[in-house]
Amino acid sequence: IIHRPGAKKISRLVWGGLTLQNEKTAASTTERERMWFARLILRGQRGLEIALLDPRRFAKVWLSDEPLKHPRIQKLGADPLVKFYTLRELTQILQRRKLPIKALLLDQTLFAGVGNWLADEILFQARIAPQRPANQLKTAEVQVLRRKILSVIRKAVQVDADYDRFPKAWLFHHRWGKNKSAKTSRGLAIRHDEIGGRTAAWVPSWQN
Repeated sequence: IIHRPGAKKISRLVWGGLTLQNEKTAASTTERERMWFARLILRGQRGLEIALLDPRRFAKVWLSDEPLKHPRIQKLGADPLVKFYTLRELTQILQRRKLPIKALLLDQTLFAGVGNWLADEILFQARIAPQRPANQLKTAEVQVLRRKILSVIRKAVQVDADYDRFPKAWLFHHRWGKNKSAKTSRGLAIRHDEIGGRTAAWVPSWQN
């Protein structure tokens, strides 16, 4: 979260669902008290403040003179919000790997920023079963997969990861809790399996 002096509201930088609950004047004491998940606050000389919110305490901070050249950053794969793979590049990546497509989407050295629920949503919308070996996807399926990676992530960021603003047809609204009776907005049964060490929520009657 970045706050500039004189701003009426906090400018939010959101990736991975971390947002501030309240949008009152950033300089108020109330705002500070409500930042329950602020793990680090940097205050500049001219009043500029940057706060790191981390409810799950997974985040780490590194200082670097050239962040984009930091070894940890350079290990990350393509960012769907910056520069993503072309269809040809993505096809070549998938053809070389036999892992289940769900597990591959979670590989941050290939797909930066794609988390567990995002991977489930992408595969649901692409109508691809999460356990399908990546190298067995057809060209038409890879094309749809690429389009859904971009559209799902862009939509999530566009609405500041506010799940109330996610489209009602998204799997997201019904995938949680491993509920055996869970169904999509269209009444299709949702199944929960472990794939690549993570829980995958998917719809067998919809995803092939």
